[in-house]
Amino acid sequence: MPLKLKSFPFFPAIILAALVARLMMSGLSWIGVVAMVLAVVWFGIEFVRWLHPFHSRWSRKEAAPIPNPAPPQENLISLVFFLSEPREADESSIRKCISHALGVSFDVNDPDSEHFVIPFSPPGGHRDAEGSVRHFMVRIPEGLFSVLVSDRPYIEDPKSFARGSIRDKRLRNAVEKHLAWISVDLMDDTSDPDRIRDAYRVIGRILASMGGPDCLAIYCPEIQRCNEFDPGLLESLAGDDPISLFNEPTFEPVIEISENNPKMAAAVKEAVTRWPEFVSAFRSASNEVRERFIVKAEFREGKKSEYMWVAVGEITPESVSGILMNDPHELFDYHRGASVSFKLDRLNDWIYPDRNGSHIGGFTLDVLADSGED
Repeated sequence: MPLKLKSFPFFPAIILAALVARLMMSGLSWIGVVAMVLAVVWFGIEFVRWLHPFHSRWSRKEAAPIPNPAPPQENLISLVFFLSEPREADESSIRKCISHALGVSFDVNDPDSEHFVIPFSPPGGHRDAEGSVRHFMVRIPEGLFSVLVSDRPYIEDPKSFARGSIRDKRLRNAVEKHLAWISVDLMDDTSDPDRIRDAYRVIGRILASMGGPDCLAIYCPEIQRCNEFDPGLLESLAGDDPISLFNEPTFEPVIEISENNPKMAAAVKEAVTRWPEFVSAFRSASNEVRERFIVKAEFREGKKSEYMWVAVGEITPESVSGILMNDPHELFDYHRGASVSFKLDRLNDWIYPDRNGSHIGGFTLDVLADSGED
């Protein structure tokens, strides 16, 4: 299960108590007075929310990392990296990431500084019932945020969850393998859509600065969508609209379906039987239209095989040559954009445009769309 905090708001109480003690002993600067006022407001808000736990923003439902829209998780403005191994993080490293991402300067020698990164351990130590989670509160000009670092999976039993919920083999493997997570969350209460968009920009930039080879996937709890991680996503993550990276899957989805599925067998048979129709249309098409003639074939590497799409360049009686349109999931000798050829006994499907702009073919795609099977 992901982290759940529904305990008494000790942290704002501690900060408030410390400021009151400082006021009684040596007084406060004007910045300290402002900080104490904010601490009073913060404690009041958190205390009320503690009295109403079902409305706590810290209560995380079990994540649903599926590439399809789902009901939003109320009030949680957050982005999460699923990690292949636990991440070492401390107050100093998080300050460095935020300074690099946002250009914020932290004065660690000034106790009255309005910008800070503070570690927070729940009562009883840093371990709670859900595992080890380290909490860091971040106060920056853009607002109040938190960074949470966990050495446990975000989802209880990720393998069972992924196999039961995710059709895309790439994404399923990423979710299955994650052992830890790190998130950046908005702590300010707001219902202003513009404020939320601004917060996601800040969260995205901070999280992008924390990206690395241990990242497997990125997840947005509010919209419950997940994408496999790729370094190319960091630019979008640090851009003006980081949520847009969930509009499409990072890679072409790899959908598995049983070889014994009778509908799939019939679809492949129809594609093979009607192959001469594709060849005739290809040879009579103009060069511009030929660019839209694609075929799917089986590619093998040892005992592994994958079905991938090829933009057709040449057809002979025995084979097809063209440019590979997919990055494979498990094959290492192939990559998108490579020149490939295959024998016709590997043919699986084909598509080409008719005169009205619609497509002809795509027999296996229709089965995949209708089956809902892994």
